[in-house]
Amino acid sequence: MNAVRARPLHACADALGLYGAALATAVAAPGGAAAKEAVLGYSPANMDKRVSPRQDFYRYAVGNWLDRTGIPASEPDIGAFNQIEINLDRQVLKLIKDAAAANAAPGSPRQQIGDYWRAAMDLKRLDELGIKPLQDDLDRIAALTLPGNNAALGDLSGRLQIGYGFSPLVGVGVDTDAKNSSAYLLTISAGQQWLDRDDYAKPDRQRVRDLYLGYIGSMMRSTGLSEQDAEAAARTVLSIETEISAAQLTPLQAIDPDVTYNIMSLAEAQALIPALDLSAQLQAVGITPPATVQVPNIAALKAVNKVLGTRSPDEIRTLLRWHVLTGRASFLGQPWRGLDEAFKRQRMDLQADKPREREVTFEVAVLLFSPLSKLYVEAYFPESTRRDMTQMVGYIKDEFERRLRSNPWLDEPTRAAALDKLAKVDIQVGYPREWIDYGPVVIRPDDYFGNAVCLGEFRQRRRLARLGQPVVVERFASPPFTTPTSVNAAYSPQTNSIDITAAIVQPPFYFPTADASVNYCTIGAVIGHELTHGFDSNGSRYGPAGNLRDWWTPQAKAEFEKRTDVLVQQYSALTLLPGLTQDGELTLTENTADLGGITLAHAALHRALAGKPQPKIDGLTTDQRCFVAWAQMWAYKGRPERVRSLASTDFHASSTLRGFAPLLHLDAFHRAFGTRPGDPMWRAPKDRVVIW
Repeated sequence: MNAVRARPLHACADALGLYGAALATAVAAPGGAAAKEAVLGYSPANMDKRVSPRQDFYRYAVGNWLDRTGIPASEPDIGAFNQIEINLDRQVLKLIKDAAAANAAPGSPRQQIGDYWRAAMDLKRLDELGIKPLQDDLDRIAALTLPGNNAALGDLSGRLQIGYGFSPLVGVGVDTDAKNSSAYLLTISAGQQWLDRDDYAKPDRQRVRDLYLGYIGSMMRSTGLSEQDAEAAARTVLSIETEISAAQLTPLQAIDPDVTYNIMSLAEAQALIPALDLSAQLQAVGITPPATVQVPNIAALKAVNKVLGTRSPDEIRTLLRWHVLTGRASFLGQPWRGLDEAFKRQRMDLQADKPREREVTFEVAVLLFSPLSKLYVEAYFPESTRRDMTQMVGYIKDEFERRLRSNPWLDEPTRAAALDKLAKVDIQVGYPREWIDYGPVVIRPDDYFGNAVCLGEFRQRRRLARLGQPVVVERFASPPFTTPTSVNAAYSPQTNSIDITAAIVQPPFYFPTADASVNYCTIGAVIGHELTHGFDSNGSRYGPAGNLRDWWTPQAKAEFEKRTDVLVQQYSALTLLPGLTQDGELTLTENTADLGGITLAHAALHRALAGKPQPKIDGLTTDQRCFVAWAQMWAYKGRPERVRSLASTDFHASSTLRGFAPLLHLDAFHRAFGTRPGDPMWRAPKDRVVIW
């Protein structure tokens, strides 16, 4: 192995056929023993009872928490999710350090995790290597002859995708066919950019663009370019990325199958971008060219072709060089790693970098998610918790079924179809039934850069190898969003399934010893939220088998949209910052799920209590504790830059709104706190939305 350059493909694995074998190879997933952890979350001490719940319920429920909680210098925000992530980091860090101290067998989870950690923490070696791990790719770019070398450009684009996660020109992927969930489909997309779409275009994002220009220039100077040449290179990169970004889809368009389900022959896709040989790119990533492909964004692919046809060879090489530099900057020594950290810190207006240990902990949780998750479940997720959650899932699902059967605005054909879909929702708790086997991936204690490249390549090639094979549904396998160590739960419309991760089933979302009102209206509401996603504006477009099809009658759809239109209007009137309101259209699916989640959880709570009188606890009735627990789950403080960024890209409303806005639609909330007309928290019955 060349000690200072990226490992060649064969050095990433210890056996031939790694990616095909790993696709089918798995080991049984065990449960585990519990470990005592600090209690977080619901507490009367978080409340500010000086404030009337009729005037400002969010302040009433979380005011003391807001007063005593500051945003850490290295974080853009803080809230319940951050609290649990801090506890999670502590749990995971112990597992990682224990693995690093162990003399584990090669290819075992502990060996891989421990050696990755040792390599990542050896900053002296990283500084000694400098930029050398990138040199092969930089040399390949410098030697690229343009224009007219379409096959070489396709080959290079494929190599960049495998080595860096994506290409700035074209990306290929393998996904389940939205209209045939039993088959895979090859997708061909325009390359990604490093900033958000709005960052390139909106006048109020000029600060971000200025920071980005400075970052590019500094990185280029660090490779030996003069001040003048580095500044010119920065302007070139920003100009090209801005041009491509202008053709990218909005967040809502990107999840709309009516926009993205563009099926065509490979030859037709090639005609959209003749400047780059798609077959050469497919060969580079190990795919036999199929007859049919999906192009989610035709305009963006044309935009890339225009760039390749109108920009000079030096400009194209500058863009590619920048992609290589920034794509792995965090895995290099100084000054590149420091420049990357500084840009990320300044972009979010932070006062400090995250500690190195936390950064590497996150990397392990993403790149080695299956080995780490296996250790995590064994150490921190008792089978009793899984049983409790599975039981609660049943209660929430049963409540949804009852409500569907009695829903007054559903007609009978749509009701029958909805009940059929609900019955087939597959909900799993904690961890997958089978683990992905990472054993064949060689992880070395002295090759941080190579380890990252090999692990990224392993995941990509496993995914790409599925094309033409029977569909394999892998659960809890989408880092960093849905793995056992992700603080999350997620519904997938294309599998009609829900994953509730092990990491979210702990305080502040779940307390084994808490009374029912707290658990139902926190983790129970999370379960209800995910179930509702199967019947929101997006999930309702898919049938029980995960296929895109319309199972609604026109009358039922009109009734549904009449209600969701009210949500759009109401959320769009809520203020986040001076001059900035929530985008009710962007956040509609999540707002619908929040309303469904707390509605189902509250109803299931009372069904579980079977009408038995419950004593007050902490001076609060059962319903009052339920709604306060919900609000405290969304306790949140964010820096202005963070709030602005999320407002334009996040499908979720701000947590400061989620803590109270859905409650205003529940009659039980108004009864619990005695709201009256004229109160800020009052919502007239005619304006309360009841969907599910």
